Amino acid sequence: DPMFPKDKDGNLLHRDVPLSDTWKALMNEKAAGKVRSIGVSNFSAQEIKDMTQGGAEMPAVNQVEAHVFWNQEKLRKEMQELGVAVVAYSPLGNSGFHGEKSGISSDLVGEVAKESGLTPAQVMLN
Repeated sequence: DPMFPKDKDGNLLHRDVPLSDTWKALMNEKAAGKVRSIGVSNFSAQEIKDMTQGGAEMPAVNQVEAHVFWNQEKLRKEMQELGVAVVAYSPLGNSGFHGEKSGISSDLVGEVAKESGLTPAQVMLN
């Protein structure tokens, strides 16, 4: 399969393609009308600046883990300054990574939900 080239031992071959080249290819697909917008995931502000130097357009979004226990305040401010929207994944918390009491099942979230008449999910999303 040409999409997954392998060496003689069957190991996948990886190419060293600069991120800026990949980004330019995505911009070409957008210009051709194949996609409406392009974005990134888990990029720092510096990585976005490096990728877009030389006049490349900014990504529409940067998708990052964000929730009440990890609000990404510094990154959100940096993205706002760059004109890049932040989209949260795991907005209800990531108990698999941060522990089961760090998300929607947190005692704190439960207390706030009870006091405010909301569900724990509504507390996490607001």
